[in-house]
Amino acid sequence: MVIGGVGLLKRLGKIWAASLRQSWPVYLIILLVFALGVAAGVYGVQKMQSDKALELSSYLDHFLQQAGALEVDPVKALRDVLYNDLMVILVVYLLGLTVIGIPVILGIIFTRGFVLGFTIYFLAWEKSVQGIILAVAAVLPQNIFLIPALLMSGVASLSFALLLARRFYNSKVQVWPSFVMYSSLMLVVTACAAGAGLVEVYFTPFLVKMAANYMF
Repeated sequence: MVIGGVGLLKRLGKIWAASLRQSWPVYLIILLVFALGVAAGVYGVQKMQSDKALELSSYLDHFLQQAGALEVDPVKALRDVLYNDLMVILVVYLLGLTVIGIPVILGIIFTRGFVLGFTIYFLAWEKSVQGIILAVAAVLPQNIFLIPALLMSGVASLSFALLLARRFYNSKVQVWPSFVMYSSLMLVVTACAAGAGLVEVYFTPFLVKMAANYMF
């Protein structure tokens, strides 16, 4: 069983390495768009009006003061988190089936980068070391799985959309084998996103409570 799992991982690693060699410009584009989103989020915090910053800071303090005793319905929370995360992956997958979906795919990647950059930088900017601790507790755990999954879905969908664009000009370009691989990869991405949802519901709240008790 273990040997089979190692073999599968090696095979997936070889497939990923081959994909990186063939489609490195797509990887570069996705990473660049995500990085620009993160940078825009940081810039958004720096240029935020003082009254808006004060309002967000007050809301954050109020949340942290009650976070230590916060009780969450895990079933409902998991349902909501999975719906939100998996819906994004589904939308990215469907956009990859159309050439006109390319700008929207890039827009989704940019937006996720913006949200991540804004959140982490605001916490660090507003709460200094405590904010960094809170970011590690509240933002990092699920995003360890979710961000790579989202980036991989962006690479896969953009690659397939570009393949469809080439098919438009060259009818000899084969679509079906790439579609099967694309759909299989998106299933793996979906599993990673589901794992991120489980972490966010069952592990992140525990870390947030610990961070809140430390800060208050």
